Amino acid sequence: MRLRIRAVAMAMVVATFGTLAISAAPSSASVSQGYVAGSGTWTDDWGDEGPISASTRSHNNVVAMWQMILWADGYLARSGVDCRFGPVTTAATKKWQSARGLVSDGVVGPKTLARAATRLGVWEGEGWYYYDGAGERFFHLGRRTDGRWDMSLVPGGEWQLLSYTYANFSACS
Repeated sequence: MRLRIRAVAMAMVVATFGTLAISAAPSSASVSQGYVAGSGTWTDDWGDEGPISASTRSHNNVVAMWQMILWADGYLARSGVDCRFGPVTTAATKKWQSARGLVSDGVVGPKTLARAATRLGVWEGEGWYYYDGAGERFFHLGRRTDGRWDMSLVPGGEWQLLSYTYANFSACS
């Protein structure tokens, strides 16, 4: 009987801690959702995104967003924004990561995107943001009411969702 009481007590402790661990975990996005997305505060939306690289999801609108970050920070020419994660984007990514003390592997995953997100600012109210790059370079992004992020490559230009599955900016070939 005593052994059974101990087993039940141990099971209750394990269940309680397991429930606490699950409920304390932050909600996370998933590439399988198909878009850069978030909920709640916008400041932590990018820390669970990616990866994108030359070998993983290498042609899409999220790559265009990353290339705009590289452009804004002075690591990529504006003409290099083509939604394709090729050798030039890989080299620029490695330099960007190295300059920020990250592992310079050329893969844009949660740590790289979380570091980039520290340069986001609010633009004219809730739902509108900008990436504040080096010097006077910046670009605009938005977060829709459903949590999906979008952006424009140029002021007054087309706005597209930041999709992992397609590249539909006019600059994407």
